Amino acid sequence: MKGRTLAAAVAEYVRPGQRVYLGNFGAQLFSVGHEMIRQRAHGVHAVIASGGLLMDQLLGAGVLRSATYGHCWSPVGPAPAWNFRRAAQAGDTTVELHELSLGLLTAALTAGAWRVPFMPVPDVPGTGYLDEDWSGGRLSAVESEFGSARVVRAERPDVAFVHVDLADPDGNGVLRGPLGEVLVAAQAARRTVLVAEQVTDAETVRAAGISIPGLLVDALVESPGAVHPDGAAGRYPRDVEAYERYSRRSATVEGFGQWLTEEVFTP
Repeated sequence: MKGRTLAAAVAEYVRPGQRVYLGNFGAQLFSVGHEMIRQRAHGVHAVIASGGLLMDQLLGAGVLRSATYGHCWSPVGPAPAWNFRRAAQAGDTTVELHELSLGLLTAALTAGAWRVPFMPVPDVPGTGYLDEDWSGGRLSAVESEFGSARVVRAERPDVAFVHVDLADPDGNGVLRGPLGEVLVAAQAARRTVLVAEQVTDAETVRAAGISIPGLLVDALVESPGAVHPDGAAGRYPRDVEAYERYSRRSATVEGFGQWLTEEVFTP
């Protein structure tokens, strides 16, 4: 498998109007998101379980047309995700928002992997998913001879960027963190880009236990520190200071613009 640089992978696989999965739950791929910003990506439909501050940055930079996500908040606080908050308070609907729990999103990706239009899910009465349509039309109900069921619409990304700890040259990948929805995302996506902290030999990868088989992978990127300032299990801790700095700077539109210039666009 031919390896690519991160810049080349984003240039090849991210286009306006495409659905782009940015995994994984619990490990935000800031490196991919920042490269999308640098390349002036726009009109992207993001699928991002662990939205956090990466989704907030993509919102503020004008990359997104829609987002299907599990959450958008700062794990270090108390501080909000300011771009998300500003849009919500202003009633800005420029970006379509589809909030799903991790369970609902995993079911949607599973339906995509199975090439079926929807997946039955447990009902969620008394929550905003039904009472306030947090999902933005992604949940429905069906009747059949077997009974009625709540269902979630299938999710099939055009490309999935998946973070792994180790990978071999054939694209077999090893996760150290929680598997979460990552495997079904790779199965559901039309193309999968593996973003590895380290590319090593096949024997080492097999010994560690393959989480993502190479047959699902279309491109391989070696990118140490791929999720920084988030943390990678067994590699590096979360950079709490960087999170706090972002929260302070992004509290205003002007501050967010300065943050982008200094920490994303400046080499």
